Amino acid sequence: MIRFASRSLIITITALLSLQSCSKKTEDLTPVSPGETITYKDDSRKFSFKAPKAWVAESQPGVRTSYYSTPGTEQRFTNFTTGDYGARIEVGVDSGKSAAEDAAAFRTSIEGVTFSNPEPSTLGGQPAVKVSYSQGNDENGLNGYRIFADHDSLVTYFDAATFGPGRMSKYKPVFDLAEKSVVPAHVMRISAGGKMDSATEAQMNEDIKPSDQMSTYRGNGFTIDYPANFNIRASSKGVLIKGERNDATIQVDVLDNPGGADLGKFVEENSQKVYHGAAVQNATVGGQPAKVISYSFQPSAASKAYFVSRGKQVYRITINWPVAQEASYKPAIERAAQSFKLQ
Repeated sequence: MIRFASRSLIITITALLSLQSCSKKTEDLTPVSPGETITYKDDSRKFSFKAPKAWVAESQPGVRTSYYSTPGTEQRFTNFTTGDYGARIEVGVDSGKSAAEDAAAFRTSIEGVTFSNPEPSTLGGQPAVKVSYSQGNDENGLNGYRIFADHDSLVTYFDAATFGPGRMSKYKPVFDLAEKSVVPAHVMRISAGGKMDSATEAQMNEDIKPSDQMSTYRGNGFTIDYPANFNIRASSKGVLIKGERNDATIQVDVLDNPGGADLGKFVEENSQKVYHGAAVQNATVGGQPAKVISYSFQPSAASKAYFVSRGKQVYRITINWPVAQEASYKPAIERAAQSFKLQ
């Protein structure tokens, strides 16, 4: 497979200069939704990022992992002459000494492609360098960008690419979600006895805490923002959004209120049935009138359930966070709950 991640390899791709549209059909360039996502975690270098679950993965552990929108897209990124005009996202560990050096080397890695000057950016909360690339005005020419960041003596890069500027806009929601979710590579230090040192354990806890970057989930009649490094599992009745910890979750589900009972009465009855009679309080969610129940079914986790009414349905937003790390988790998870909006 042809790659252009190496800082020393100059790849000549003659076919790139003559990419032509293989179909006269008008392509739908409406921005695509990432849909259900998964988090890839590299066991060797410990980088991670989110990608659409339906995309096709290709991985070289410890080096790079790519996700392609279709199998045919992987083919086009391999030979640049046949296959689908889809998109690719990739995260890897580069071989240079610094982000700046790797960005400079990358700008000479593909002939026939124009590179931008390096510009400041961020990746995984780290200062970074971004380089964009394109084939001018070719509607099917290679387009993309790569971001390099230094962290823990390693250089991590994120690359987003497709064919033509129109498709850059089409796949922007996926590119943005993946980019915001990146956790840079770092070195795991394990003692001879198999125990993590305190610095490594601290780094691991730092990596899995909620990201400051938020993504948006659009469900059946609602939207909600969530930390970009959390995972999504959707269903016809709602969505479960979960961090690395089992006690860090945001869940939206829909309860039937066939009699159209007053929200306060409905939640009081729900409290008796589900929450052991916990107190019901007035609240707001995203500026909408709501009710809330604060409770704890286990000492290690704190929980809240918000209720918002619409017609004969009640939307319940349940949030959980670890008590021991409340300062790191509660603000982001409460922020997610407050972002809930009915559509």
